[in-house]
Amino acid sequence: MNQPVAAQPNPHPPEEHVLLRSYDQLQTALSIGLIATWFWDIGSDRVYGDSNLFELFGITDTPEANGLPLSTFTDNIHPDDRPHVTRLIDEAMHLDRSFEAEYRIVVDVLDPKWVLARGRLTYDITKRPVTFSGVLVDVTDRKRAEIRAQEVEGRLRLAIESAQLGTWNLNPLTGELVWSDRTKELFGLPPTAQIDYAVFLRGIHPDDRARTDEIVQAALKPGSNGRYDIEYRTVGIEDGRLRWIRANGQAFFNEQGLASRFTGTVIDITASKRTEEILQERVNEQTRDLEQQTHQLRTTLDASLNSIIAMTAMRDEAGMIIDFMMNTANEAVVKSNFMTPDQIIGRSLLTVFPGNRENGFYDLYVRVVETGRAEGSIQYYQDEFGLEGWFEVSAVKQGSDGVVVTFNNITDRKKAELAALQQAAELKEAVAELKRSNENLQQFAQIASHDLQEPLRRIQSFSDMLKSQFMDSLSDGETDLIRRIQKSARRMQMLIKDLLTYSQLTTQREPFLPISLTNVLTDVISDLEMTIAEKNAIIDTVPLPIILGSASRLRQLFQNLIANALKFAQSGQQPLLQIRFHPALTDGLPPKLQDQSGRTFWLITVADNGIGFDEKYKDRIFTPFQRLHDQTIYSGTGIGLAICQRVVESHGGAIDATSQPGRGSTFNVFLPVFESLPGKIQ
Repeated sequence: MNQPVAAQPNPHPPEEHVLLRSYDQLQTALSIGLIATWFWDIGSDRVYGDSNLFELFGITDTPEANGLPLSTFTDNIHPDDRPHVTRLIDEAMHLDRSFEAEYRIVVDVLDPKWVLARGRLTYDITKRPVTFSGVLVDVTDRKRAEIRAQEVEGRLRLAIESAQLGTWNLNPLTGELVWSDRTKELFGLPPTAQIDYAVFLRGIHPDDRARTDEIVQAALKPGSNGRYDIEYRTVGIEDGRLRWIRANGQAFFNEQGLASRFTGTVIDITASKRTEEILQERVNEQTRDLEQQTHQLRTTLDASLNSIIAMTAMRDEAGMIIDFMMNTANEAVVKSNFMTPDQIIGRSLLTVFPGNRENGFYDLYVRVVETGRAEGSIQYYQDEFGLEGWFEVSAVKQGSDGVVVTFNNITDRKKAELAALQQAAELKEAVAELKRSNENLQQFAQIASHDLQEPLRRIQSFSDMLKSQFMDSLSDGETDLIRRIQKSARRMQMLIKDLLTYSQLTTQREPFLPISLTNVLTDVISDLEMTIAEKNAIIDTVPLPIILGSASRLRQLFQNLIANALKFAQSGQQPLLQIRFHPALTDGLPPKLQDQSGRTFWLITVADNGIGFDEKYKDRIFTPFQRLHDQTIYSGTGIGLAICQRVVESHGGAIDATSQPGRGSTFNVFLPVFESLPGKIQ
């Protein structure tokens, strides 16, 4: 039989075993909670602690029994925090205060630890400190999160200030409304003004008040997506100024589905709205001019002996062309066929002129629409209505499914074959030119408004046909009229392009990045290389600073300034441009920047030796469509410097000019200095 094994004696008494187990549990809990304990015997200057304490301070040997001097621990405190911690210890010892400090421990230079220390002192009967004990809590993760949050908040504040945004925050449950100083400014209020929802509604233009309130309530309605996006006018409560505001916001809902927070931004778009009004007025003016020119062109076309028909393809359900609808015909078509306009316009080609299918003209029109290639042909025509003869036809595609057909009865000329061949060669060249003009019109149609596309396309198409095909039959007055129409159309195209460029500067936003102005200027000089060479100009530059901005817009700024200087160079004198920069003096800032005392600016100067101008007109040069010089001598639309001003203002700066007639001009560009954040490269 197996003998029973005798029980081993317990090396510790029951009470000591319980104490050891409790101590072990305490140490485990402290380790899990990243907490260390310490005890300082002030008289012997010995610090005792648990393993967590020595691990935090990077002490590998743990002389728990003998302790270590206090300096062993304070030497590992971050140099920037050490004086503060030492002062707090002294104050606690001599002023009988509790001790609390948050500081960094540097064991690994690349990974310092943040700790929160709390301690308490004991004193003898003479009030002298005897012991100092307490705990340290590792708060590294919390502290890093706080630092990251502060950095994010700082970047957000910088972005808001740079964009001149106002912010607002509404608590729909309590009615509390908080506005930033910028938001109050946009409502004509001082920073100290008291705000509530009634004040908000009172500051809105009466015509916009009900609509704005309705959209706010819709955003706060349970079940909505909470989005808020609106434009409205404000009438300054104290200053009476009218402003256009763009507001964006988002409502957030609690678990009960009620809106608990409603926050967003506002921005002043008054300048954009004014620009839109100017653009709309200019477009309306140009539209009226085009309508008048179109009427003149129609009169000229109707006076022509050549027959012209504009048609649109008619397709079946499968997309096949089955006929053509005749939309427009000049007087020559009507008269040559003894028809009234209602017998042609609005009717199909094969109904009125059925002979086109048999002689091949119809197939030619189909090919022009399907391929986009212009074609011409000479064929004999005969139909059941008695129309017959030799006809010369040319067709060119117009738009997506249209075709313009020009034809003449050349029966009498058919006998002269050589003359017919020569006419065909001229016709081919005219068709090619017409194709190029039509392609330009299609590109223009992508950016121009719908109301301008059709009149401009017809003006260019019909005038090119008249000029190239029928020059011999036009009088000098008619030729001059066509030349003027073509010139007006080209100027209209240039004007629309510049207007759209100017408009995009106020409606499109893109993130600002650190931009080297030296690189921007190098690209612009490279783009203008041919013009600079033709003018034999000297561009004298220095390395320019880095700013926060948009590379594409800054390129427009320098390209317009340099091109402007080259355009207005003095005859017989070599153009010289000098580009320099230096920090702008506070008292030298333009009036619109004087109130920004907390910001610093670069002053970039672009000086030339051109024809100059009288400074009494300098306010006009930055206004769209204002010109100081003869348009017939100096080309352009008068919007280049307005674009420069818009670019500079969108970057938070300003631009002005100094000049004297015959002594050149200097353009002064003020741009904010880029204050880089830690880790950024200047």
